[in-house]
Amino acid sequence: MGWAVLTGLLLTGMTAATPPTAIPVRGGNALTLPAHRHLVRVSRGEGSVLLAAVQQGGQDGHGLRMFRSDNGGGSWKLEGVIHDGSTYDRADLIVVGRDVALVYAVETPDSQGISGSTSRDVFFQWWRYSSSKNRWSPESAVRVFDSTSSSTAYYRAELARDSKGRLWVQAFFREKDGSNTLSIAVSSDGGSTFREQSALARDISKRGGGRLVHLGSRLMMLWSSHSGSDSTRYRIRDDSASLSSWSSTRTAFSDGIYHGAALSAVADGKGGLHLVYKDNSERLMYRRFDGSSFGSAVRVLEDGDWASQPALTRVGSSLYLFYNQPRSDGSGYRLWVRALSSSGRPGAGKELASVSGFAGYPATPEVLPSGVPLVVLFGIEPSSGSSNRVSFFSTSSSSLKSSAVAAKAVENDGEDARVAATGGSGGSASSGPTPQDPGTPVSTLTGPSQEAVAVGCGGASAMFAVLLSLSLMELGRRLRTRALRV
Repeated sequence: MGWAVLTGLLLTGMTAATPPTAIPVRGGNALTLPAHRHLVRVSRGEGSVLLAAVQQGGQDGHGLRMFRSDNGGGSWKLEGVIHDGSTYDRADLIVVGRDVALVYAVETPDSQGISGSTSRDVFFQWWRYSSSKNRWSPESAVRVFDSTSSSTAYYRAELARDSKGRLWVQAFFREKDGSNTLSIAVSSDGGSTFREQSALARDISKRGGGRLVHLGSRLMMLWSSHSGSDSTRYRIRDDSASLSSWSSTRTAFSDGIYHGAALSAVADGKGGLHLVYKDNSERLMYRRFDGSSFGSAVRVLEDGDWASQPALTRVGSSLYLFYNQPRSDGSGYRLWVRALSSSGRPGAGKELASVSGFAGYPATPEVLPSGVPLVVLFGIEPSSGSSNRVSFFSTSSSSLKSSAVAAKAVENDGEDARVAATGGSGGSASSGPTPQDPGTPVSTLTGPSQEAVAVGCGGASAMFAVLLSLSLMELGRRLRTRALRV
C-alpha cells in the first residue's frame, strides 16, 4: 500500500520518525519481559534483517511467532512459528553469525503469579539462515529444564554465549514449597544437549527476575525479585574457569529491581555493563558495572509509574534509551528515545508518539552499528479506535545529537548523585513537529507475505471531551492494565 493513499489519515504535524508498522497482538504486554531481547538485527551480505519474537497472546489463534523486516522495520511479515501452543511463553534471542539462537519459557501476568505445571519447561532452539532460500528456519527445540510435577514450574529463561562458544541458559524454578531457585545449565556441543549446574541461588521468597549477560570474557547473572525489599545481587564467572566455577553471591546495590525483570542491560564492550532498571519506587535508574563493582545510581526518569519500562541500545560507545512515560493528563503514555552520557546522565531526547491508552514494554537490539537508524518496538493497547498491536518506530541518532539537552539536576539522594530527565509537556525535546498518536492500523498481518501498517489518526481530541472523560479513561486504563504488571 502506497504512502500517498494514507496521507489523509496521517496526523497533522507528524514527527520525523518513521510511521509505525504493526503486528497484531492480544495485549500491550506482548513484549514483556523487559529484560529479554525480543528484537535482533542480523547482518548478511545482501543486507541486514530485523527479526522479532512476538507473543501474539492468542490473537487469530496464534502464540509465540517470529517476524522479519527486510526494510529496516518499514514492513513486517511472518517468518515462522516458535511455539503456537502457548499464549504465555516469551523468547530471549541472540545472534550467532547469520543464525539466531533462542530460549523460551512461560511468563504470566503479576495477578496470576507462577503456578505449577508439568508443561512449564524451558526450551532452546536454533533458527538457521539459508542464503539460497533467504529465510530462517527453526530446528527442533531442545528441552533444557523439565518441570516434572504439577507443583513446580520453570519460568523467565534467558540465554548467553561465552567466548568459548558454549551456550548458557538461566531460568527461575518454582519449588513445591513456593520458594524459588535460580537454575543454570550449559551446552558445550552447540545446543544439542544441556547439563544442569549447581543452582546460583536458592530460597528466593518471591518470583525472581534478572539478566544473564556475557561481558566479553566473563559471564554475569544479575537478579532481584518481586518482594519489593530484596537488594540486587549477582554472580560472575571467567570463561576460562571450570564449568562449575562461579564467584560467591555479591550485592550489586541495595535497592531492588521492580519485579526483578524491569531492566535493560548491555555489555559496554570493555568488560563492563550498562544497566537501566526500574527500582521499587518505580523510577528509572542507570548504573554501570566497571568490571569490579556497580557505580552510583543516576535517575533517568523523574515521573515514572508501574508501567514505565526501559530498552537500552549501544552504538559504539554511545547509549540510547527508549522508554514510556505517563501522560500528564493520565490518559495514556508518551514514547521517548533519549541519549545517555557515558555516566548515564540523560541528554537529548525525542518524543516518538503520544498514545491514548496503554503503551509499554519497548524492545530494541542490544547493539547497533554506527550509521543505521535507532529502532524500537512498543506494545500498544489504545483506549479506543484500533486493535492492540506491537508498533515499530525508527529515528536517527544524529537527530538526538543536534537536539537541546532536556535534563535537569536534582538534589543528591543519599550516597547517589542523580540526574533526572523530564519529558516536559510541550512535545519533543528536539525542534520539529509534534509527535504522532499511532491510531488505527490500516490492515492486519495474517500470513507470511501480508504486511500491516499503522498510521496516525486525526488531530487531538477537543478539550471538552478530554475533561469529560478523563476520570473514566484513567480508571479504565488502570483496571485494564494492572494485571499486566511486570
